[in-house]
Amino acid sequence: MEASQFIDLALARGSAEGIARLSAAEQIPFLISEAELYCDKDGIDALLHRYGAESLPAFSRAFMAAGATKIARALLALAREPSSEALLSAANVLITSREGYSWESICTAVEPHI
Repeated sequence: MEASQFIDLALARGSAEGIARLSAAEQIPFLISEAELYCDKDGIDALLHRYGAESLPAFSRAFMAAGATKIARALLALAREPSSEALLSAANVLITSREGYSWESICTAVEPHI
Protein backbone atom coordinates (compact mmCIF):
# COMPACT_ATOMS: atom_id res chain seq x y z
CA MET A 1 0.00 0.00 0.00
CA GLU A 2 1.25 3.46 -0.84
CA ALA A 3 1.14 6.39 1.57
CA SER A 4 -1.58 8.14 -0.45
CA GLN A 5 -3.81 5.06 -0.22
CA PHE A 6 -3.17 4.79 3.52
CA ILE A 7 -4.08 8.46 3.94
CA ASP A 8 -7.27 8.11 1.90
CA LEU A 9 -8.33 5.14 4.02
CA ALA A 10 -7.49 6.97 7.26
CA LEU A 11 -9.56 9.98 6.21
CA ALA A 12 -12.54 7.82 5.29
CA ARG A 13 -12.26 5.75 8.45
CA GLY A 14 -11.89 8.81 10.67
CA SER A 15 -14.94 10.42 9.12
CA ALA A 16 -17.00 7.28 9.57
CA GLU A 17 -15.75 6.04 12.93
CA GLY A 18 -14.16 8.99 14.75
CA ILE A 19 -10.73 9.71 16.17
CA ALA A 20 -10.86 7.14 18.96
CA ARG A 21 -11.09 4.27 16.46
CA LEU A 22 -7.97 5.35 14.55
CA SER A 23 -4.44 4.14 15.13
CA ALA A 24 -1.81 6.74 15.98
CA ALA A 25 -0.59 6.62 12.37
CA GLU A 26 -4.10 7.05 10.99
CA GLN A 27 -4.66 10.01 13.29
CA ILE A 28 -1.80 11.94 11.67
CA PRO A 29 -3.48 12.63 8.32
CA PHE A 30 -6.99 12.67 9.74
CA LEU A 31 -6.32 15.28 12.42
CA ILE A 32 -4.27 17.45 10.09
CA SER A 33 -7.05 17.28 7.52
CA GLU A 34 -9.71 18.15 10.10
CA ALA A 35 -7.68 21.12 11.35
CA GLU A 36 -7.17 22.38 7.80
CA LEU A 37 -10.85 21.96 6.96
CA TYR A 38 -12.20 23.73 10.03
CA CYS A 39 -9.60 26.51 10.03
CA ASP A 40 -9.98 27.19 6.31
CA LYS A 41 -13.76 27.18 6.39
CA ASP A 42 -14.82 28.68 9.73
CA GLY A 43 -11.67 29.31 11.77
CA ILE A 44 -10.06 27.51 14.63
CA ASP A 45 -13.01 28.35 16.89
CA ALA A 46 -15.03 25.83 14.87
CA LEU A 47 -12.35 23.18 15.40
CA LEU A 48 -12.45 23.81 19.14
CA HIS A 49 -16.24 23.72 19.12
CA ARG A 50 -16.22 20.36 17.32
CA TYR A 51 -13.41 18.64 19.23
CA GLY A 52 -12.81 20.65 22.41
CA ALA A 53 -9.58 21.97 23.89
CA GLU A 54 -8.86 18.56 25.41
CA SER A 55 -8.26 17.19 21.92
CA LEU A 56 -5.60 19.76 21.02
CA PRO A 57 -2.66 17.65 22.28
CA ALA A 58 -3.66 14.93 19.78
CA PHE A 59 -3.79 17.51 17.00
CA SER A 60 -0.42 18.80 18.17
CA ARG A 61 1.11 15.29 17.96
CA ALA A 62 -0.20 14.89 14.41
CA PHE A 63 1.34 18.14 13.26
CA MET A 64 4.60 17.37 15.09
CA ALA A 65 4.81 14.02 13.29
CA ALA A 66 4.54 15.87 9.96
CA GLY A 67 7.27 18.32 10.96
CA ALA A 68 5.04 21.30 11.74
CA THR A 69 6.64 22.23 15.06
CA LYS A 70 5.29 25.80 15.14
CA ILE A 71 1.74 24.56 14.71
CA ALA A 72 2.26 21.81 17.29
CA ARG A 73 3.54 24.30 19.85
CA ALA A 74 0.75 26.76 19.08
CA LEU A 75 -1.87 24.06 19.65
CA LEU A 76 -0.33 23.03 22.97
CA ALA A 77 -0.32 26.66 24.12
CA LEU A 78 -3.94 26.96 23.03
CA ALA A 79 -4.83 23.81 24.98
CA ARG A 80 -3.61 25.56 28.13
CA GLU A 81 -5.41 28.82 27.34
CA PRO A 82 -8.24 28.09 24.86
CA SER A 83 -9.95 31.46 25.19
CA SER A 84 -6.87 33.53 24.29
CA GLU A 85 -7.68 35.50 21.15
CA ALA A 86 -3.98 35.92 20.40
CA LEU A 87 -3.35 32.16 20.59
CA LEU A 88 -6.47 31.38 18.57
CA SER A 89 -5.41 33.78 15.86
CA ALA A 90 -1.80 32.60 15.78
CA ALA A 91 -2.76 28.92 15.54
CA ASN A 92 -5.33 29.64 12.84
CA VAL A 93 -2.83 31.58 10.72
CA LEU A 94 -0.22 28.84 11.04
CA ILE A 95 -2.68 26.12 10.05
CA THR A 96 -4.23 28.00 7.14
CA SER A 97 -0.78 28.82 5.78
CA ARG A 98 0.32 25.15 6.16
CA GLU A 99 3.39 26.29 8.11
CA GLY A 100 6.18 23.74 8.30
CA TYR A 101 4.64 20.73 6.56
CA SER A 102 3.53 19.48 3.18
CA TRP A 103 1.76 16.55 1.57
CA GLU A 104 5.14 14.88 1.25
CA SER A 105 5.94 15.27 4.95
CA ILE A 106 2.58 13.74 5.88
CA CYS A 107 3.35 10.80 3.57
CA THR A 108 6.78 10.45 5.15
CA ALA A 109 5.21 10.43 8.62
CA VAL A 110 2.85 7.56 7.82
CA GLU A 111 5.12 5.43 5.61
CA PRO A 112 6.82 3.55 8.49
CA HIS A 113 3.37 2.41 9.67
CA ILE A 114 2.17 0.96 6.39
